[in-house]
Amino acid sequence: MAEILCFASHNKRKTAQRGFREWRRIFGSAFHFDENTRWADLPDEVILFLCEESPERKNSLYDLLMSAHCGGSARDFEAQAFDRLTGLLNAYFLISDQARFECMRRLGWLERIIRENQSIVEIVMDAGSYEYSSAFEVPEPTPAHPAYEEDLQSRGMDRPALVRKFIPEALRLFKERVKRESPATQ
Repeated sequence: MAEILCFASHNKRKTAQRGFREWRRIFGSAFHFDENTRWADLPDEVILFLCEESPERKNSLYDLLMSAHCGGSARDFEAQAFDRLTGLLNAYFLISDQARFECMRRLGWLERIIRENQSIVEIVMDAGSYEYSSAFEVPEPTPAHPAYEEDLQSRGMDRPALVRKFIPEALRLFKERVKRESPATQ
C-alpha cells in the first residue's frame, strides 16, 4: 500500500533539509537539525556560535534564509533586489536576536523568548519575520537582567534598546560558562 504524505509536514521537512545544510557542514554530526528544531533544543556551543560575530556565523544565517526559500545560498544574499534584501535583512536581524535572546534566557536574564514554541524553520518561513516590525519583538527581562529596573521605570517603552544593550555582557558570561562546562576543558 502506498504511504500517505502530509504535504505540509513534507514541505517543512524538505525546507529544513535545505535550510540547515550549512549548519550541518559546520557542526557535523554533533547535533541533528530538523524541521522541529527550536532555539531551546540547540546545545550551548551552537547557541554561542550563532551569537558571536563572525563571517562564518553570518554566512550560516544568510544560507539558512536563502536556501530555506529556494533562493540560493549565502553568496546570493546581498545580491538580491532592494525590496527582497530589505525583508531578508529584517529576518536576519530577527534570527540573530532569537539566538542572542536564547543565550540570555539560559543565563536567567529572560523568562522566555518570543516565538519560543515555533521551530527555527517555522520562524524562517513566517512572512512576519521579514517585516520591519519584527525588530521590535523583545522579551520581558527577569529581575536578573541588568536592565530590569530601568525597564520597569520606562514601563517597557525602551525595552528593545535596554535588553539589547547588554548583549555583549551576556555573550561574555555565556562564553565563560560554555568554556567552563565544555568536556574538552575538563
